Amino acid sequence: MRILATESGGIVSVKVIIPHPNESGSRKDESGSIVPANFVKEGMVMLNGKPLLELQLGPSVSKNPFFQFKFAGKKGDKLSLRFLDSSNQEYSAEAAVV
Repeated sequence: MRILATESGGIVSVKVIIPHPNESGSRKDESGSIVPANFVKEGMVMLNGKPLLELQLGPSVSKNPFFQFKFAGKKGDKLSLRFLDSSNQEYSAEAAVV
């Protein structure tokens, strides 16, 4: 997972890319077999150990999803991100605001 968190004027802008295939379960492969569903289904963003944002996602999210959000914060704040996919694989990362 790649995270960029920058502060300007007391507002932190966060950009996140999650490397994930995000298959909906409705696409067929070259042989005509349905590709099993596997998508990011939920996410949690913590700021300095406290919940900041919760996400509920579904099969319509794109491959390698990109998320962007802003909040009031400062340089040095610590972000922790955790995402879970439909096969219960966890993706997590941490970043400090610069």
